[in-house]
Amino acid sequence: MPQFQSSKNKRMIRYTLFAVITGLVAGFGSWAYGKVFSDALLVDYSAVVPTVAIFISSLIGCGLATIGYAAAVRFAPNWGEFIFGMLFALISIASIVGVFGAQLPDSDDESFYYLIFGYAIPMHFFPFMVWFALKPLFIRKYMI
Repeated sequence: MPQFQSSKNKRMIRYTLFAVITGLVAGFGSWAYGKVFSDALLVDYSAVVPTVAIFISSLIGCGLATIGYAAAVRFAPNWGEFIFGMLFALISIASIVGVFGAQLPDSDDESFYYLIFGYAIPMHFFPFMVWFALKPLFIRKYMI
């Protein structure tokens, strides 16, 4: 019994580290993309999408994805990984709908309203990309 408990604790620690690291990397990637986008177009979007919100949403997204993955592979060992991947992709795509419904501040520059979509929409895919890119480092089919 102690061996099983130790293995379970290692898995939990690995999943937790994975969720936090992928969330931070996705947050940093989103922030860096936003910084380059804003600097290139000389438009400041920090009032609309604060840096803290970028990191928090990435951490929450990657944390929920890790929990969802663990549940999917536990309850559906044969199809769980496929089902999770499809759901994660669909949720990432569906999340961009929120960008179109967001309340934007008043601006005299009409291009501000068009460019915000190019700024915010790609950020919704960073957690998905980073999660799957780093998954082989933390989660293996037969983890110890």
